[in-house]
Amino acid sequence: MQSSGLALLVEDNPHALEWLGNCLAEAFPAYRLLRAATYTEAANLLKQHQFNLVLIDLRLPDGNGMDLIRTLRGQNHDCQVVVATIYDDKNLFAALKAGAQGYILKDQDKDKIISHLLGLQQDRPAISAATSRRLISHFNQQGNELTHYKLTTREHEVPVMLSKGYTIEQPADSLHIAVETVRGYVKSLYSKLGINNRAELTLIAVRLGLAN
Repeated sequence: MQSSGLALLVEDNPHALEWLGNCLAEAFPAYRLLRAATYTEAANLLKQHQFNLVLIDLRLPDGNGMDLIRTLRGQNHDCQVVVATIYDDKNLFAALKAGAQGYILKDQDKDKIISHLLGLQQDRPAISAATSRRLISHFNQQGNELTHYKLTTREHEVPVMLSKGYTIEQPADSLHIAVETVRGYVKSLYSKLGINNRAELTLIAVRLGLAN
């Protein structure tokens, strides 16, 4: 994520809009921040701008924020999308499948929210502790299903590093392979595991015992 850029906050509650706006401003002081209180406002802004970061509430008075995530994934693959909610798991899996890179609880204290957001700069999924526990519990309930996926040696090594917050370049340097090769392994992992993003890969790495 760049040191400067454009962020969008989508939130219909005035108090949460101010609270999350302050968190974003503190985490990314060089970012220009736009706000939307409705689905319609957000959709119009997405047509006008290319955002670097979008923090979005899913429950909007005139639409579903999930549709905004799908729109973003279709038009701007470089944008970081994080869901901010008071519900710890109701829409968790659908949001990750839609393409969100994070899922945080907006009733956390400011330091925790800022820490989650800053982690995006190191390509770490912005996931609250409660969300992580929910994901791990979900994968644990799947029993040994995930172990049936046949991963190559490299496909074991790459998620170990990525789950620790490494960038794509760091596994390439450590394993003495090209960056594009690492991207190829990540693409293969996504296909084999049926996932779409780093957030899901991190939690599956934990489930498979690939990450400490």
